Order: sequence, then structure tokens, then C-alpha cells
Amino acid sequence: MIDRSAAPAPEKKLTFDLPEIKELSLSNGTKVLFVRKDKLPIVYTNLIISCGSKSDPAAKRGTGYLTSLLVDEGAGKFDSLELNGEFEKLGSIFSVRSNHDMTSMTLTSLKDNFNRSLELMSDVILTPRFDEKDFAREKKKVLDKILQLKDEPSFIASSVFERKIFKDSYYAFPEIGFENTVADISNNDIKKFYTQNYTAANSTFVVVGNLTESEVTDKFNGYFSKWDSSKKSSAIFEKPERAPTSFYFVHKKDSAQSEIRIGHLAKKRDAADFIPARIMNTILGGQFSSRINLNLREDKGFTYGANSSFQYYREAGLFEVSTAVNIENTGEAVSEILKELDGIRKEITPKEIEFAKSYLIKQFPARFETYAQVAKNIEQLILHRLDIDDLRGYTGKIESTEIREVSAAALENIFPEELVVVAVGEKEKIIPQLKKIKGVEPEELDLNGNPQI
Repeated sequence: MIDRSAAPAPEKKLTFDLPEIKELSLSNGTKVLFVRKDKLPIVYTNLIISCGSKSDPAAKRGTGYLTSLLVDEGAGKFDSLELNGEFEKLGSIFSVRSNHDMTSMTLTSLKDNFNRSLELMSDVILTPRFDEKDFAREKKKVLDKILQLKDEPSFIASSVFERKIFKDSYYAFPEIGFENTVADISNNDIKKFYTQNYTAANSTFVVVGNLTESEVTDKFNGYFSKWDSSKKSSAIFEKPERAPTSFYFVHKKDSAQSEIRIGHLAKKRDAADFIPARIMNTILGGQFSSRINLNLREDKGFTYGANSSFQYYREAGLFEVSTAVNIENTGEAVSEILKELDGIRKEITPKEIEFAKSYLIKQFPARFETYAQVAKNIEQLILHRLDIDDLRGYTGKIESTEIREVSAAALENIFPEELVVVAVGEKEKIIPQLKKIKGVEPEELDLNGNPQI
């Protein structure tokens, strides 16, 4: 007789085979990481250039971001509309994005149209036009977006939080820049940024799709063998130090909610205890039934969701708890988060660890469902300078992690006495609540994270 009160047990352990990553090189030395997938007639290409806002001139922050918007606004013999039309005729999708550490160009194409699509991509990479009219239009869009972001509490909280964490290093400043710095950027600044940073020596291709290794090298050599590989940009990261816990607030008039960010500087992605720390954070705030979310959402009803995460840049890591709560619950929510950060260092149960490990292992195959997802995982290997086989032992490392390692990771990665606490909301309602926490005197900051005068 079937016991319908209990969930059926799985018949066998699920297995997942990671795709094999081949490391190839072009004639000019540019590296290509290739994964062959031949079930569909599709090729996905990602060019990763090691430049982003970290390469911005200090007085012209936002240059890298604006360059990434302009580089595909016309190339070779095509203006911006014509170039977009050429990709559309082929059924290909081309896009450019940038962040602190890198700029990424992605191309999705049918195999039959890949040669022509790759030729167009090479035009963007090698011969962007940077027409003055396109520059004026995109610069205005960026300035308008900066004004819009000044009215978004979530963006304000995150950008101010990172400013206090990273201090004067290049991760402290928003990728989009500031109104005054973007206003000073000229089209010549864009061209100079491109020349100095968009180089073969600074770049890696990731290719996933229905090609052979020889097809990859032949096709890419055909378009990129003469790409200049002699220059390589560099930006020096000045690592800040953690400091004793400090509380900050940013006034946002008529806010019904307060945005809260709590955290500190963390280790890089290549840390030896990355896996134990990942398991620990899954328990703390990394999934729906985590301690922080169950406390603030399910138990207290302060919010629709609260989470914690480790965010990894190339040269630094960041631990962050993030939530938005009813403004009258600001102080109590902060207190509960601080309590959870202290608690994770004191006790973690075997049951919590087994659930977190199972969650992470079962989630892993879903990260490789599409060609773009496969390329994204390889992109992370490049960004963090990890071995190409780093992902191959991922689930096994999770399975073999012991409770003592997870407990040690909590002690070595969570520092309740060295936090940055940021709340964004109406100050008349926030300040009295924050002052009740350990008798602190919260400091008021402006929208850019500077002391409010």
C-alpha cells in the first residue's frame, strides 16, 4: 500500500556531466575558450575585455560605461541603424554590456549565418565609428538615467553602501558615473578609452555552439588575426580595510519603506573556503527558507524578502544583507539582521547544512541549460582568473564539506563588529529607531555617499 503522507524518495542519484572546455589560441595570441554543442544549429560568442569602470579617469567616471553604449552605434560602413538592420536580417542578436571589471560583447547566431554575423561583430570591435551625433544622444540618455536613479531608493542604498565599503578604490563608484563627471566626458575621451582598452591583449573569446575546433580558429583568425595585441591596460586596486561598525542614513522624503544594506569587505572568489562560505551563506540568507528571510518575512512580516550574498569582483569581495522594510520597522529589522549575523557564528546545525548542500547541488545543472548560461559560467572563470576545470569538482566539493568547515567559514567570513549599515528613507522616522541600537549616532550622507553638509 502506498503511503501518500510521505513524498516519494528519488529512485537514483541525479548525475550531471559538465561540458568540456577547450582552450584555443588565435595567431595573435588571443585566447579562445570553446565548448562544442551540436544539438542545435546555433553559435554563441562572448568577447570579454578586461576593462570597465575600473579603467575610468578619476575626473571622468562613467567613461567606460558610455564607451560600451557607443561602441556598437555604427561600425565600418554602417551607421547605428544600418548596423542593427544588418544583424536583424541575419536573425542574429548582438549586445554590449559593462561593469566594474569588464566589458562583454555577445553574439547569438544561426550557424548558417555565423560567418557574416562574426564579420559584423569584428567591425564593431575593430572599426567603431563613434559619430558625434551618436555620442550626443547616448550621453544625454546617461545623464537622464543618472537623474532617474537619484530617485530610486534601492540604487541609492546599494551605491552608498559600496562607497562606504570600498572608500576611494575604483569599486566605490557607480559604473554609470556621476552627473558632473559624465557632463565633462567628450567624444575624444571615448575614443581614447577605446584605443587604450579595447585590445586583443586585454581580451578573451568564449564560443559555445555547433562548430569544430578548427572552424573556430579558422573563422576567428580570419577576422581578428590583425587585431593589435601589443597594448594592455591596467588599473591599480587600492584595497581598503574593514573598520568598526558604522551606521549611515540617506534622507528620502515621503518614503513608505526604508532600504537597508548591511555588510563588509569580503574575500575574493578564489578564496580557499569559497565552498564552505557558500554553504554557510545559503543557510544565513542565500535562499527563501534562510534564517534572515524566515525571520524578517515569515516571522516578523517586515518585508516581502530579505537576503544575504557574497558578491565577487576581480580584486575584492563584498558581503551584503539587503532588504526593504516598512519604515516604522527599520530599527527592529536592523537589530534582527545583526542578531542573525551574530547567531550564524555561534551555531549551525547538521540539518541546515544538509539542506543547503542539497539545494546548491540540485541548483547547479540549471546554470548550464542554455548556451548563454554555459558562456556566463566560463566568463566567471576568466573574470576571477580561475582554472578552467574549477567547476568540474564543484558538486563533489559541496558533498564532502563537513560541518566544522562551514562553522569555521562563518567565523572567518562574517564580522559583526566591522559592518557598514546603510538605511535610506525619511530621516525623521529612521534616526530615532537607529539611535536605539547600541546607542549609535548615525551619520547622514548625500545621494553620492558623501557627508551631508
